[in-house]
Formats: sequence, C-alpha cells, structure tokens
Amino acid sequence: MIEIKKLSYSRPSKTIFEDFSADIPLKFATLLTGANGSGKTTLVNLIGGVLAPTSGSITMGGLDITSLSAREQSQLRSIAPQRRIFDLAFTVSQLLDIIPVTRRATHYTDVLDALEIGEIAQLKVTELSLGQQQRASVALALIQDSSFYLLDEPLSAQDAVHQERALDLIITLAQERGILVVAHNSDSFAARFGRVLPVRTVVR
Repeated sequence: MIEIKKLSYSRPSKTIFEDFSADIPLKFATLLTGANGSGKTTLVNLIGGVLAPTSGSITMGGLDITSLSAREQSQLRSIAPQRRIFDLAFTVSQLLDIIPVTRRATHYTDVLDALEIGEIAQLKVTELSLGQQQRASVALALIQDSSFYLLDEPLSAQDAVHQERALDLIITLAQERGILVVAHNSDSFAARFGRVLPVRTVVR
C-alpha cells in the first residue's frame, strides 16, 4: 500500500498541497481525478520521488520513499509520465530493451500484445505519432517488475480502440499490482476502476 499522510508541497509562488492524506492499495486500480492545475501530476512526482514533500510522508509497503535509493524505489514503483521526452532515435524495440531481462515483469508479453507494440516495434520513437509515443511510454513503465505503476494521463492521446485495450490491460494487471492512473476526462471509463480518488484539498 502507498500511504500519504499530511502531505504538503509548496513552490515559492504558491502552495500546491496542504495536509493531504490518502491510501493507494495494492492489487487495485485507482483513478486519480481533478481539474487541470489541481496538482495531479505533482502528486505523481511526489510519489515517484521526483519531488520531495515540504512536509508529511509517503510510504510504500511501510518504507518511507525519501529514505530509499533510486534502485530500491524502482523496485517498488514504475512511472509513465504525462509527457516522456524522446531525444534519441532508438526504435521502440531498442527502447524497451533498455529494461534488462532480470527486471522484466512476468506480464511482459501481455503488455506488448495489449498495446499493439509489435506494429511500431521497428519504428524510431522520434518519428512516432503522439498516440504511438504514449503507448511506447506506457509499455516501458508496465514491462518493469514493480509493485506499483503510476500512469499519468496514459489514455489522453489514444483513439477509442486503443483506449479500451489499455483499460483492459490496466484492470487485468491490477489483480496483482497496484496501479494509479491520472486522468482529467474520465467520465466514460471511471466506473471500470475499483476506486476513484479526487484531488480536492489543493490550495490554489
């Protein structure tokens, strides 16, 4: 379980979170919702260790993430950011091969099949459409053997068919892993998630 207790995070210009608490369970698909600018991506970055909280704590499996090394954190959670920057002209296959065999999840091929990575495997990531890049980014996160997956707007650039396939995959993987999905326009699929967590305690 991910436990967020009395979390506060401030930038020089404003407070993003103040006294925010929530639990994100293992073996569950949790949908994080909220208006644009409400701090959803900031929360993912805090859970992922990209940002450090101003106060409060975030623990995974009872371990404070701020005390863990990058390697230890990667074993606990894997992240697909809202916008992954692809600077190098790797093929999608080469990109996914960055993850060593020893770090690949048992559902590796299920992820590739569900996201239809085969049809773009030999294309350069720098030449993909936005939707294809998003699928490659999500695949890169989900093929890693982690307890939790944090997916920031993984469906925003997908057509209806690929969105449905991705949702089926997420719900299936959530039978064994914890998955947090950030989505802004989620009315059409929110009911598929075991839990909806709204971000409402943001100080604007």
